[in-house]
Amino acid sequence: MNPLNLARTPLSLAAGALMLAACGGGGNAEMPISDPLVSGTDVPASATTSSAAALAFVKTLAATGDNSTEPIRVGDVTLATSDTDEPDPSI
Repeated sequence: MNPLNLARTPLSLAAGALMLAACGGGGNAEMPISDPLVSGTDVPASATTSSAAALAFVKTLAATGDNSTEPIRVGDVTLATSDTDEPDPSI
């Protein structure tokens, strides 16, 4: 093997790891919710009236994966359910 390639490999791996680590930063970005929230909570009103909207809201929360953000306020809100909707195969 070419000695030049062997010398560049660790450097390339280190640079790639640094770039990946830098991509994970973010800050305190708010979740984009387009419909109004239930009064005194962080839950969209549509999540209380539609099981599909409730599932979409929960999936949005699960996708954030940031344990350093403030907890959401749920109050006494009950998410919508359905006995007739088909189960979501993605969960």
